[in-house]
Amino acid sequence: VMPSDMTFDEWSEHYLSTRRGLKPKTLNQYTYNLAVASSFFGKKKLAKLSPADIEVMNNSLLDSGLSSTYVRQMHTNVGTCLKGAYKRGLMSRDICSLVDAPKAMNRIPVMLSSQQHETLIDASRVSARELIVEFTLKTGMRIGEVLSTTWSQIDDTRKVVTVGDSKTEAGSGREIHMDSHLMRRLTALRAEHRTIQLEQRSSWNSDDFIFCTSEGKNNNRQNLQRRVLTPLLKEAELPHLTWHHLRHNAGSYWLSKNVPITVVSKALGHANPAITMAIYAHVLQEDNKQIADVWEALG
Repeated sequence: VMPSDMTFDEWSEHYLSTRRGLKPKTLNQYTYNLAVASSFFGKKKLAKLSPADIEVMNNSLLDSGLSSTYVRQMHTNVGTCLKGAYKRGLMSRDICSLVDAPKAMNRIPVMLSSQQHETLIDASRVSARELIVEFTLKTGMRIGEVLSTTWSQIDDTRKVVTVGDSKTEAGSGREIHMDSHLMRRLTALRAEHRTIQLEQRSSWNSDDFIFCTSEGKNNNRQNLQRRVLTPLLKEAELPHLTWHHLRHNAGSYWLSKNVPITVVSKALGHANPAITMAIYAHVLQEDNKQIADVWEALG
């Protein structure tokens, strides 16, 4: 094999240009992670890269305080990129396969009590700005799904939101029922949006997103975390949560209230209840006393 004089920067740029059919989020992830890797060995020729370079990158990222889960993802993305170079004869070895990736962290989910759920919902009702918190918590939607939801996906009569594009095929097009209070808040917000659109007679929120910025632009989840969710949690004296924690709490709360797991699985957009069971098994309280109760009833 005759290794190429191509550098990692040159190869990664070509590699990204050939990635077809990827969702924008996945492509952005690859782009960002390969850019990080480039800061370690971007100008180095592919022929000169070695397993030691990958080890240095992994250890440096871990030492900087990044989670092992993220560094593992980095390792995987860089490995996929370099494996492509190896398959095309541009490298003599598949170097990432020779390095053990960091083990992913077993994250303990942050679970709110019933009282804390009520506290969070009450706190989110101070203004329309925090409506996204109640909406995400009560629908269990992924934050990406929430931010791409438009007013046309809300059915006032049936009190239902229909999810658009989703991370999974099972998640797209699913319907989630909402309670009357959440529906009233949404109706009030829609009236505000329509008033602004009529007054400004411009392209304000031309995509008709439910949760847009005050300028009518797309919202950013990181900005919302920093400016809305985190301050709200601090004000309410609640544990730190991310948008995904809200989704996880929704599923856990439904199961704790004995909503059938098949219903919860469909609402969360899982392909089948087995996935839901694997993720939320920790909240399914098994009551072994039920076995004795069956026999007691029989006499």
